[in-house]
Amino acid sequence: MTSRQQSSAELGSGIAALVVTAVEVGHGELEARRQVAGFLRGLRLDPAAVLHAAVAGVPGLAPAETVDPAEGPGVEDQLLAALEAREWLERMEGDVAAGRPLWPPH
Repeated sequence: MTSRQQSSAELGSGIAALVVTAVEVGHGELEARRQVAGFLRGLRLDPAAVLHAAVAGVPGLAPAETVDPAEGPGVEDQLLAALEAREWLERMEGDVAAGRPLWPPH
């Protein structure tokens, strides 16, 4: 893995965490897009590669699907937040791939 690929993967993990947290605290997709666009602005990395890494990083932030919700409070909410964040990131990745801006929304 090249240093650029490593940087994209690390930044993608950070963006995944940012978006999952945005879902958990009740921010909407537009706010998440604004935050991600601000984070990506000025990077010398391919935004599509970073967003791809973010999508790939979401499962690592979700509780295991085999965890019994009775084992801990909020496990089901955490899983739902991760799933919603992944959907948002996939849409962002698609927009970047199509040449559309993340922010302002189109």
